[in-house]
Amino acid sequence: MNKLTIACVGGLLAAVPGTAVASSTGGGAYLSPAAAIRSVECRTDCAGKRVAKPGSFLRLKGRTMRGVREIIFLGGRGNDDDVAVPVAQSTPHSVVVKVPEGARPGRLRARNGDGVQSPPSTVTIAVADVLDEVGPTAPAVPDRDTSDRLDAHVEASTVYYEGARKAALRYVVTGDAPLEVAVELVRAGDGTSVQRWSPGVVAPGAEQRIDWDGTAGGEVVPEGRYEFRVFPVAAAAAAAGDGGEAPLVADSFRFLDHKFPVRGRHHYGEGQAVFGAGRPGHSHQGHDVFAACGTPLVAARGGVVRWKAYQSRAGNYVVIDGDGTGDDYAYMHLQGPALVDKGDHVATGQRLGSVGDTGAASGCHLHFELWSGPGWYEGGKPFDPLPSLRAWDAQSGTVATLRAKKRGAVSPR
Repeated sequence: MNKLTIACVGGLLAAVPGTAVASSTGGGAYLSPAAAIRSVECRTDCAGKRVAKPGSFLRLKGRTMRGVREIIFLGGRGNDDDVAVPVAQSTPHSVVVKVPEGARPGRLRARNGDGVQSPPSTVTIAVADVLDEVGPTAPAVPDRDTSDRLDAHVEASTVYYEGARKAALRYVVTGDAPLEVAVELVRAGDGTSVQRWSPGVVAPGAEQRIDWDGTAGGEVVPEGRYEFRVFPVAAAAAAAGDGGEAPLVADSFRFLDHKFPVRGRHHYGEGQAVFGAGRPGHSHQGHDVFAACGTPLVAARGGVVRWKAYQSRAGNYVVIDGDGTGDDYAYMHLQGPALVDKGDHVATGQRLGSVGDTGAASGCHLHFELWSGPGWYEGGKPFDPLPSLRAWDAQSGTVATLRAKKRGAVSPR
């Protein structure tokens, strides 16, 4: 028997009116709203988060999914290899379906109970004669965000401390009866409890939301993967770590406390571009990151803008007091005036401007400084930002490093 792999190629579909017509009991005809499949994830019996096989359960998310009763695996051209399978569960935004035997490579289509069909998805399936030919089987995905009583999902797979998007869990009671629940946030890996909520009795069909600000006991938590778990309240002891019933649903996300500020191809300066390099009468107080002029710059850490100005050597610059750090973050040689003003609170990852070469700069680059408290030229001291930059780059950088074209282009700061 051939084994099947399912690969989510992604893409977004616009909703297209369905083509089937259903007759009403009054003799008229109507079209129910067509669904639109937006994404697919393998949830159980998986070879990877986006790799499945016959018998695996897939979760399809999209628009107007409540009326979906079947998913059709379309296979190749024509209808000869189409395989339809009934959905196991459905919510307004998702359905769960079991991958059938005989499903062939191709796209997916949703069909409502009255026959209305969605357009073909841009999510496709890839088939290998033997699964081992495409690599070893990956561990099963721990997230389980659908049960017979609850459906849940995190809003974003990656969130930043003080970012524009918070860590948020949305969940819906999908059964017929109200359900009393408890929610816990844990650190994935070791299961350390971070925070608990007690929403109480939740009515069916009403979407609920829980937000988390990235702190525990007033302190920013370490970077890593975290997981929301939703328990029936009778199993609150399990949430407290005393064992008992497993959570009904769980979904995880990655939490980062900084975002790499240069959002495009870049390279790190060497020689005179490094922290501490000699300058007439002083030493270089930051590190230069080279990128094309116009490359977007964002706040590495959210905070309050302390300074925004133009200076003959620094060019257009902005200094931000980083929330929860005690450190100041300075960005220099911006292409134009910063897009934020003194006194503004900015979010981690918020656009500050663009890489430029204003002031006394040779070549387009960001001159980046980190200062200890009490702050930039207010009693603090500059320290080498390169280790931090490299760490942020590894976690949240954008693309491969750009080979330097002008090794001698440095900031005089």
